[in-house]
Parts: sequence; structure tokens; C-alpha cells
Amino acid sequence: MSLLHAHFSEIDTQISAFARAIALPIRVFILRMIAENGNCLTKQAVYASNLNAKTINKHIQELRGLGIIKVRNVRAEATYCIDEKLFEQMSVNFSHFFDNNLLLPPMPTGISATAEDGPQTKPDLSHYPHFGAYIKEHRLELNLSQATLAEKIVIDRALLSRIECGKKALNAQQLPLLAKALYLSLDDTQHAFAQLPPPN
Repeated sequence: MSLLHAHFSEIDTQISAFARAIALPIRVFILRMIAENGNCLTKQAVYASNLNAKTINKHIQELRGLGIIKVRNVRAEATYCIDEKLFEQMSVNFSHFFDNNLLLPPMPTGISATAEDGPQTKPDLSHYPHFGAYIKEHRLELNLSQATLAEKIVIDRALLSRIECGKKALNAQQLPLLAKALYLSLDDTQHAFAQLPPPN
């Protein structure tokens, strides 16, 4: 087939997107951890590995953004799970690709992928009306009460409630404690704090 008349099929695009998404060893490690634990792994368990928490968070956010990992509540605890329907479809696509004995394209020279140099895109913040909503979503993922989180970041529970409702701003000095309490990277937390609208 002449390359001048070639066109990409929808399956070509799907295979390419999925391959890029799991191209880094750390992402395969994260998915394998979830799969080996019955496709149900708590957020705390993921961050309990010996890998850097900031690095893990970056790649988990990417996998979530791509729809590969989802968050659901199991026995009142937030857990990560793999989208089984998506994985099944990708398995069929890859199987068909290799069963046709297609040659793999050569890897571009001068490019090396490591756990630290994956995509640097920031998490999507478009669905958060304010920074308090960002805090609340991540707090609920960890099944933390307002009182527990307030204690961790050294503020009053009533103040945290007003922050989550978008009526009060969090002091920027609390951001390092907040990031640590919610298992988020400080960079992403500071980015959200700076980009999301201020309280009404």
C-alpha cells in the first residue's frame, strides 16, 4: 500500500493512544499492582510503595485522565480500579494487530522514556468551580472526614467547611500540609490553588 494513500483507522488511533499511555514502566507497575489485588487497590496502598509519591501521583492522574484508571468506593473506602471494558477492547485490538504478523515500526533514535520524564501535563481542573471543591473531591476519595483533614492541615473544621463551600480561601502556607494529607504532589496542589477561581 502506498504511504501517499494511507489513512489511519479508528483502531490504529486507539492502539496508539493506549500504547503511549502505558509506555512507561511506572505506569505498567501501577496497573499491575491494581490488577494483582483483584482490581481494587486503596489510594493509601498505592502510595505505600517505595516509589516517590510525587512521581506516582503524576502518573496516576495521567491514567485517570485517559480513563484507564477509575476511582470507586468499596466498603466506604476510595479505591483505584482499572476500566475492565477498556482493557478488554484494547486486548482484542492488540491481539488482532499482532496476529496479522505486522512488523513493529522502528523506535525513533535519541528518545528514551523513563519513569521521571513522562508527560508533564497538569491535571484537568475545568470541573472544579473553586479550590475548595478540589480539596473536597480528594478528601472524599480518601474517605477522610472534615475533622480529620482539618487536624492534618492545622485549621478549624468549620473553616475547612467554608473553604470547601467556596466561601473562604485557604492560607497558602497550608498547601504543603494539604498536599501531604491528600497524597498529592505539592506542584499540582499549588497549580490548582493558583488557577482555580477565588472564593465568592
